[in-house]
Amino acid sequence: MNAVQSVGDTDELLFADDGQDDQEPVRSAWRILIVDDEPDVHRATTFALSGVTILEQPLEFLHAYSAAQAIDLLTQENDIAVVLLDVVMEREHAGLDLVKTIRNDLKLSDVRIILRTGQPGQAPEIETIHDYDINDYKTKSELTRTKLFATITSALRAYRQIRALDELAFYDRLSRLPNRNRFIDLIDAQLQHEEVGNQMIAILDIDDFSEVNDALGHQQGDRLLQAVAERLRNSLGAGVVLARIGGDTFGLMGSADTIDPVGILDLFQDPFAVQDDGMVVTATLGLVHLSDVRGDGMDALKDANIALKRAKKKRRGDYVVFSNEMGFDIRERVRLLRGLRSAVDNDRLFIVYQPQVNLDTGRPVGMEALLRWRDGDGGFVPPEQFIPLAETSGLIMVLGDWVLRSACHELSRLQSAGWSDLRMSVNVSLIQFRHPSFLDKLRAALQDTGIEPAKLELEITESVAMEDANFILDTLTAIKTMGVSIAIDDFGTGYSSLSQLRQLPVDRLKIERVFVRELNPEVQGGHIANMVVELGRNLGMTVIAEGVEDEQQAKALQAMGCHEAQGFLYAHPLPMPELEAWLLMHGKPTLH
Repeated sequence: MNAVQSVGDTDELLFADDGQDDQEPVRSAWRILIVDDEPDVHRATTFALSGVTILEQPLEFLHAYSAAQAIDLLTQENDIAVVLLDVVMEREHAGLDLVKTIRNDLKLSDVRIILRTGQPGQAPEIETIHDYDINDYKTKSELTRTKLFATITSALRAYRQIRALDELAFYDRLSRLPNRNRFIDLIDAQLQHEEVGNQMIAILDIDDFSEVNDALGHQQGDRLLQAVAERLRNSLGAGVVLARIGGDTFGLMGSADTIDPVGILDLFQDPFAVQDDGMVVTATLGLVHLSDVRGDGMDALKDANIALKRAKKKRRGDYVVFSNEMGFDIRERVRLLRGLRSAVDNDRLFIVYQPQVNLDTGRPVGMEALLRWRDGDGGFVPPEQFIPLAETSGLIMVLGDWVLRSACHELSRLQSAGWSDLRMSVNVSLIQFRHPSFLDKLRAALQDTGIEPAKLELEITESVAMEDANFILDTLTAIKTMGVSIAIDDFGTGYSSLSQLRQLPVDRLKIERVFVRELNPEVQGGHIANMVVELGRNLGMTVIAEGVEDEQQAKALQAMGCHEAQGFLYAHPLPMPELEAWLLMHGKPTLH
């Protein structure tokens, strides 16, 4: 390149050598928008920078003679790097108003803005330069060729750095696709159209991808992701926006014709070529029509994710389209969870105790501690609604610890009052049971309350008992070592292995209420209840039936050989003061 000296000036600019035009490869150009109502300024600027190469790229000029023309160009054209903007045009503040439009309305944060004015008294306030990210401000008389070159070079360097940061912030380096942030922005842009038409978005999740990583290593997993991205890109074409929005999930946006779930899932029929391997994987899709979205891009992704979870629950390798009913269910769960957190903070959760009796004598043998929730209106939220929610949200750890310790304290108080033969049953969820600190908390509750461990019984469901043979056996053995007894709740609803059940150190089986309900003339049933009783007796376990509501059921259970029962026939779950009154009516405390 040649150094050329300007006429009447000592400024030196770098010009591309005309003799080398045919030898150098064609490079992309920096796009410079000149906005000025004086044509002479346009001619002078392009002349001064004609043939200049900055940061190894030539310059390309676009021209606007008013703010309105500039807005049209900025809306229609891509990759404008620098705007050389006159402060005073058709109006005194036309240039500054255009700056606000560029930043606030057009949301162009990467384009660099250089303000120029022929009227020094029209300088913008410092706050304006700062607030609207103006790269530089010069009077036109200041901008000699060298200073113009230096100013634009500085602006282009800043533009390139911002774009590089945007690349990191908005694009996935592995797949070279837009990332989650960028995908949400693109959905937002689509939602801003008055008519979203038949546009859809989808979340595609590769099934069991973690197993690929575990078995073959992360590098092979990354290569599989690249192969999936390439097939989706080549097959779906430019009409579909494709993004990688998670470790093994891709986002897709396009018309309903192009986002065809059956066709997309068919792309996974053939193996993916990953180095020398042919890898077969399946995918699951969750989809949502943008016309059904109530909110922004983040809400659209949430809806698609709800549909994805439904699809995975139904059958992997399939798809589900979001419906408003799904959204209602989720919103109701969120509302309920917020209410539950508030109930914990405001002491609206409490414990009631349901008596358990000996079927032969009718005397009380124990009670089960049950958690209840009174809402702000004085009504009650059913346990079958909030207990699963507490488990999935993690609140069950706090609640479970509180119930266990409170029940132990109440049992200690009852034992001090002479009810030394009663036992206290406390339900334990799988999440509690699996927590590393559970045994320590159980041990601490026993030591702090001083109760006789044999009088505390932990109830686990049949599904928990069959969860993990070695872990369950080890944990139950540790509990039994402390002297605490163990019951399996809801027995008959799961899929117990008889050989596994025989190995577990279980003291009591509880017949689920649905099988007790079958013990009446109108229902031809009772077989499962009878089976559970026989099984329990053969294994040397005590059998207790829950949900006993009438004498006929009680007599049928007694005839089968069932040992104990609880239910409305004997008492509803009672607060502790009412339980104590009930105990005095149905039994006598042991004299010391």
